[in-house]
Amino acid sequence: MAEPKVVAGPMRRLRDHALRYWKRARNAKSPGLFVARLLGRPLPDRLYMQIGHRFFFGFWPDFERPQTLSENIMSYILRGRDPLLKVAADKVRARQYVAERVGQKYLVPLYGVWERADDIPLETLPRPCVLKPAAASGLVTFLRPGVEVDLDNLREVLRNWLQLDYSRNHREWSYQGIKQRILAEKMLVEPDGQPPADYKLWVIGNKVRMITVDRDRFTQRTRNVYRANWDQVDARQYPAGNHPTDSRPPQIDLMIEVAEHLAAPFEFLRVDCYLNGDDSLYVGELTVSPGAGYERFEPASLERELGGYWPPLSASRNARDTPSPAL
Repeated sequence: MAEPKVVAGPMRRLRDHALRYWKRARNAKSPGLFVARLLGRPLPDRLYMQIGHRFFFGFWPDFERPQTLSENIMSYILRGRDPLLKVAADKVRARQYVAERVGQKYLVPLYGVWERADDIPLETLPRPCVLKPAAASGLVTFLRPGVEVDLDNLREVLRNWLQLDYSRNHREWSYQGIKQRILAEKMLVEPDGQPPADYKLWVIGNKVRMITVDRDRFTQRTRNVYRANWDQVDARQYPAGNHPTDSRPPQIDLMIEVAEHLAAPFEFLRVDCYLNGDDSLYVGELTVSPGAGYERFEPASLERELGGYWPPLSASRNARDTPSPAL
């Protein structure tokens, strides 16, 4: 007979809750912003985001007449209510969207999707693989061949992931009501065993306006900035530094074509892509509000340039009245 499962008491839950907040504060891009968000939880969305923007960027935003990329992203969060935004925010449904719009061949192989941590066959999952929550950003864990993992601790991490509600973290409506699940996907690796470069295509007004390339994103992340023609921009995305110039990928035209086709129904969409092994192109994730707008480019002139590509709000509102393609 199986032993009864031990349920954590209230003090243990309180301690775990406090520890999670401490870790978030310690790892936050802006500790002051983290504290402001924590204290501002009861505030209405617009005021909450205005104060957060002021803490992070140093000036009050204008969400009615946005000028910078960050102002436009936050304005999009506040007014965007197209159900398709929820499709992009849910990694499970986003895979379906990618398959139906550009083809299954652009998807990283999937090993499974689960609603309960105890149902995930961690002992027998093919390795290397990646585990991540369906409705969250930046949370991943790896299972690698020959690397021992404390599976009990891992299941506890996965249980915590299943409790996440990202719609409250940054007031992102796109995450609201999404059923949290855990995905396991094949881990793409380079010959040195490390993950491949992450190509992020920023599609604003149906055109790729910028491509950022992340390397070492799970250790000491660096990020280079390029235009769609692969001219490098003398800029960085704070706090990441730059790395040596990346070679122009031979698949760049295909990347742009795929990204723009996926982004066609959106005002804005960031499409994350990977090249792997035989130079196969994979779409990793779709993002409608990168960093919830809390991502700062230096120099600030790049923020204004990118914000200038955003469709006028009158055109955006008309576009939202057009039915999204059914999935």
